[in-house]
Amino acid sequence: MNFAKKNIGYILFAMAFVLSPTFAMAAGVDTGSSSLTSMQTWLDTWIPLAATLAVIGAGLALAAHLINWGVAWKLGAGMIIIGSASYIVSLFGLGS
Repeated sequence: MNFAKKNIGYILFAMAFVLSPTFAMAAGVDTGSSSLTSMQTWLDTWIPLAATLAVIGAGLALAAHLINWGVAWKLGAGMIIIGSASYIVSLFGLGS
């Protein structure tokens, strides 16, 4: 209780920002749409593409006898799961 009495001005100031949506609509403030679009692009394009390239790389490494079958299966299965999950999540959309 002593903390609240000492810092009542700071608490009221913070509550004004939290409870008033007009502060978030100030000029130049990003409301999150560009961040969500960027995340949507990563989930939709780049992560599945990187997982596909990793599976291809594992196949080439297996063909060149750089890795054994156990590692190739684990790598391949993991990358297929990661790429598929990323793409499925991106289908639901992140923003409005």
